[in-house]
Amino acid sequence: MTNDLINIGFIGAGGNTRLRHLPGFKDIEGVTLASVANRSRESGQKVADEFGIGKVYDDWKELLQGSDSNAICIGTWPYMHCQLVVDALAAGKHVLTEARMAMNSEEARAMLSASLASPNLIAQVVPSPMTLSVDKKINQLIAEGYLGDILSVDLVISQGGFKETESSFHWRYDRDISGNNIMT
Repeated sequence: MTNDLINIGFIGAGGNTRLRHLPGFKDIEGVTLASVANRSRESGQKVADEFGIGKVYDDWKELLQGSDSNAICIGTWPYMHCQLVVDALAAGKHVLTEARMAMNSEEARAMLSASLASPNLIAQVVPSPMTLSVDKKINQLIAEGYLGDILSVDLVISQGGFKETESSFHWRYDRDISGNNIMT
């Protein structure tokens, strides 16, 4: 980025955004929490008051067109990620989106195309914390040829990290909201 300051607009301020991104970005010198658009103005205002965010938008489209941000942090449910990333890049904003990146490979390809069409902008996916402890070793094994040619990967993860006993069904298990459950 050529600007000294990073002015972040937040689209969606769910649990992970409030617990991780907002406090983390707030502690970085040269970063301003510029604006937020959440599911309702009331919830957006609550987040703005809590974290000292400068402006609350009623609609994410207005936030993208606003001049108060040069970067966007997307903290919505995965079904919105593709459109938000593509539109943020089209608006000339750097973008960070949560994992699960996309609902399916078609959306992922559309996001990749949008990022390639804007080479002066940074487009990044938050890595899944579920595998951070083993990613380096797996990459090393692949690079050394130890695993051979990878043709397919089939994973089943059952660690209960998102289990919510107070409700009958968590959004992470709803394919219409969360996609094919691919984390990156």
